[in-house]
Amino acid sequence: MKKKLLIILFALFLGGTMALVTLHKFNFKAKTYRVAIYQLGIFKNYDNALKKAQDAKGAIIISNNENYQVIGAIASSKESQDKLANLLKNEQLDYYLKEIDLNEESKETIDEYELLINKTNDLEVLKKLNEELLKSILERMK
Repeated sequence: MKKKLLIILFALFLGGTMALVTLHKFNFKAKTYRVAIYQLGIFKNYDNALKKAQDAKGAIIISNNENYQVIGAIASSKESQDKLANLLKNEQLDYYLKEIDLNEESKETIDEYELLINKTNDLEVLKKLNEELLKSILERMK
């Protein structure tokens, strides 16, 4: 009986070790993508973040540890980044350009919106596309 138990324990140990080596070798982490965000501010108080987001019309608030980050735009391509930067400047909004990592699903959403963003020069259409993109990204982050 002891011999069978030792064989079973050895088999479990060997199988577990091989599984860990395989996971480490193939690195099964979810792939992330770097995207640019236009941060309009970071606040400790939610009410202050909400006021800034309302002033920016369409901005979203992301809870980040004990802070609230107000995001005015998000983009992955250089062309979209330039258009959205011009949109925020036109709205007289100061921002800090930062980068964050997003999952593949969020990146695909951004890419879909960027197809439309890159085809328009109308500021009202651009503003609406940006608002819808931010809402969609916020929903994916919940």
